[in-house]
Amino acid sequence: MLFTTAYLLTGIVTSVASQSLPGLIDALKASGASKFAEVLQSDSETLDLYLSDQVKTVFAPADYNLANETLSLRDLSVSQRRAAAYQSSQATTNLESDSRTLPGSTFETNNKAPLLDGRPQRVVFDTRPPNITSPSRRWLSSPILRRQQANVTVPSLLRISSGLGKITNVIKGDIPYDGGIIHITDSFFTFPESLSTTSQATGQTAFAGLLSNSSSASTLDTTHSVTVFLPSNSAISSSNSTISSSQLVSDHVVAGFVGYLPDLKDGDVLKTQRGESLTINIRGGRYYVNGGLITQANLVLANGVAHVVDQVLKPTPAEVTGTASYSSISLAGVFGVVAYIAMMVMA
Repeated sequence: MLFTTAYLLTGIVTSVASQSLPGLIDALKASGASKFAEVLQSDSETLDLYLSDQVKTVFAPADYNLANETLSLRDLSVSQRRAAAYQSSQATTNLESDSRTLPGSTFETNNKAPLLDGRPQRVVFDTRPPNITSPSRRWLSSPILRRQQANVTVPSLLRISSGLGKITNVIKGDIPYDGGIIHITDSFFTFPESLSTTSQATGQTAFAGLLSNSSSASTLDTTHSVTVFLPSNSAISSSNSTISSSQLVSDHVVAGFVGYLPDLKDGDVLKTQRGESLTINIRGGRYYVNGGLITQANLVLANGVAHVVDQVLKPTPAEVTGTASYSSISLAGVFGVVAYIAMMVMA
């Protein structure tokens, strides 16, 4: 009887606690994200998504950062709805724990990505120290959103990478509402673009030129689930490589695997489009690919992810098993002919 009473009381307390939390729109307005609340309310389809059980985490830009944003406040377009869905997830987050895992983690959003084989598009939590020399906590003990003023810098609780490698900072986190958790950010996530658009927009113009010259841009832009290592402009200009543009591009593309930085492990061996190998090494928190240092990570693509490297990579050639067997056969043939001639002479 006592157990039953305690169980019922626990259920009542949980129910009351849930009912005491504000709804999503009220919580957004109270947390300094009233403009984002207006965006949600302006489109019934988007609002229905956010009020459903498909959304447990909301990344809401603070009001003072929406002055130049392009989301309209009436009847969002299809692309704007996708962008709005990109700001939410069915998963639940906790910044204090998520910000402690080095080098970070990936986080599935509510935007479905056809070029990721139907899997959700992701953003990447980046918990690495800016100088990558020593770990540091990105969770502050008092996560209070400060009023934005000319000489005030709002602390970042967590850096998040999205399309074009743009960094969005969480500036106030773990705000509960009756359907989940809200994190206030300093901007919208940037929607992922194609490889050709991303390489051009992020200043990797030399690689963009190689793509164009190789006539493989349209193919790579629509290839499902890729990881691309983008040699920097200086790396390409100083390279003495004599291979064709198509071969050079293929040497930097891994198909069938999306390797966000947190997914890359020391000793991993990745296969390029030409079947050769790229080996991941991690030293002192820095990531290397066949000796090339990743200098900018997690440029999220529509069909995967890209990382900028400081060298033109030279993949390790695949083992050519056919050559060995061919040599054996050839030698066997030679010895056979010699033996045959010897037998004829002796006869």
